[in-house]
Amino acid sequence: MRIAVVSSDKKMVNERFGKAKRFLIYEQTGNGLQFVGERVSEPFFADFFDQDMCDWIADIIKDCQKVYMATISKAAERAMTSRGITPVIYHGPIDKITL
Repeated sequence: MRIAVVSSDKKMVNERFGKAKRFLIYEQTGNGLQFVGERVSEPFFADFFDQDMCDWIADIIKDCQKVYMATISKAAERAMTSRGITPVIYHGPIDKITL
């Protein structure tokens, strides 16, 4: 399973979905999560929901089954789930994520 993570420091899941400047991509392996790469994003402007922006972000992480973040708006959550990506609210260290 592949996941996307929103983090400002590459250690903790600590940012809102709409504030993401990047998504950290991890692959589930027999030994836990393995870092795959980083994908640049753009934050939403002033917390305003933009369907085109959500579609663009969904395309960035389209190979991920889940996205972990501190919070997400209901509109952005619907946009992700409609594309088959499950949003997961999580606060804590990336290396403690269990799938």
